[in-house]
Amino acid sequence: MPPIHSRSSKNLVEQEGRILLATEAFKNQEISSIREVARRFNIPRSTLQDRLRGYQHHTISRANSSNITRIEEESLQK
Repeated sequence: MPPIHSRSSKNLVEQEGRILLATEAFKNQEISSIREVARRFNIPRSTLQDRLRGYQHHTISRANSSNITRIEEESLQK
């Protein structure tokens, strides 16, 4: 059974913005502790750690994995 999402899309967009700001703050060494950055920006520490390791948000990774090749596109057009 898929997870139940209780957050609105607006809240998710706001959180994504805070994650981006938090990663920049950590990379610029404004705050040296990942835990402190997560607390100040009100985001999950594990999510921040994943983003710093290079993991993408699931909507981005899904969008990139669904691309079709030029040959597949031409075949669908015919």
